[in-house]
Amino acid sequence: MASSFLFIPWFKLEAIEIAGPLALQPFGLLVASGILMGIRMAHRRAQATGVDAALLDDFITHTLLSGFIFGHMFDTVLYYPEKLTEAPLELFMPWLGMSSFGGFFGAILGGFLWKWRRGENLLPPLDACAFGMPLAWAFGRSGCFVVHDHPGRVTDFFLAVDGYRYGAEPFEPRHDLGLYEVFWSLACLAIFALLAKKPRPAGFFMGMLAILYAPVRFGLDFLRVGDAVYTLGLTPGHFSAVISLALGMLVLRAAYRTAATE
Repeated sequence: MASSFLFIPWFKLEAIEIAGPLALQPFGLLVASGILMGIRMAHRRAQATGVDAALLDDFITHTLLSGFIFGHMFDTVLYYPEKLTEAPLELFMPWLGMSSFGGFFGAILGGFLWKWRRGENLLPPLDACAFGMPLAWAFGRSGCFVVHDHPGRVTDFFLAVDGYRYGAEPFEPRHDLGLYEVFWSLACLAIFALLAKKPRPAGFFMGMLAILYAPVRFGLDFLRVGDAVYTLGLTPGHFSAVISLALGMLVLRAAYRTAATE
């Protein structure tokens, strides 16, 4: 193993006590900040592309609620199935944890529910939200990083977190997968800014978001530890990444087909 000075020093941000049992959690603060910043960027994109602000807010309400609920259910069923028999009511407690892919798929379901209820075109508000997603994801995964809730394998990679508090001592340098997704988010943010310089059909950024994330997440899941493993030694994240890639290609195809008929 390489010398420890090459690695990121271990740290962990603790909760800030307010009064009694009330405390501000760094993870929660960053996730909430990410949602607000992502919504703000989505509104800027909506304004630039002619999407009504009230319509976008209505869409966001549907997708956020569905994303949080389904994200937790997805996490419980696929990652902690034993809880279904040990504590079945936890399936309906989304504050106990959620899967990122589950939240993504849940948000898509919420979008289709919104389309069914409102009878509006799904692609324009979906695309505006996708445009703001990398910024929201950068904040959210920063929350994961500062509390180190996505430990990876032991490594001598220079971006490893030294003395990672996972498992038994001696604590060793490990990949921090939350940090790596922060880097992906920032890169995606830059790519989207460049792509937005030219007109794009509604749905383009949603398709690109899924396509850009899927291979990165598929690769990162090989570095995860402590995850549920299924067929061929693959995690739920591996299978979800394949589905995400397919959905991204379908959305991109639909975006260009719809634009061609208008």
